[in-house]
Amino acid sequence: MMEHPRLILRNFLSPDTCKELEFIHKSSSTVGYRPNVLSTTLLHLVATNSAHLIIPFIPIRERLREKVEEHFGCEYELFVEFTGLISWCKGASIGWHSDDNRDYLKQRDFAAVCYLNSYEVDFSGGLFHFQSGEPSTIVPMAGDVIIYTADDRNIHSVSEIHKGERATLTLWFSRDASHDEDAKLLKI
Repeated sequence: MMEHPRLILRNFLSPDTCKELEFIHKSSSTVGYRPNVLSTTLLHLVATNSAHLIIPFIPIRERLREKVEEHFGCEYELFVEFTGLISWCKGASIGWHSDDNRDYLKQRDFAAVCYLNSYEVDFSGGLFHFQSGEPSTIVPMAGDVIIYTADDRNIHSVSEIHKGERATLTLWFSRDASHDEDAKLLKI
């Protein structure tokens, strides 16, 4: 088993797809879960009568799930637990953590962070750092994706945004069907 299991996919999203997702986010985002963070979730889009805006997400989610399953050897095992557009504005940062670091997050097995814009073009600061393993720092570039296990093998942080807005499409995947985001969407 890999000590720090992760995968980087360069140019996974096209420039047009990045711009389309940024447009959806700018027109639909709400105050996020941390200061200086905005988010747009699929649940929010459906609940606000904007379900048509989830259409561009569907093929991306499937392609990402397939890449995660293939890389980590868990074909046909994963469910999308969360899909969201998240932007970090000036002053936003997050310290060292794993993505399953709370009891209510233990169902998360894998994460995928898709960058919609680029470091030093659209924002400064906001570098993604892994506490150990290689690569240790991810420089966000539009279209690139970083995929990693959500556990303590991939403790990471994001440095403070100094200028602009860092935009991502972030997904978490779970082996637990009771956390399937699609089932929750169908109940709305």
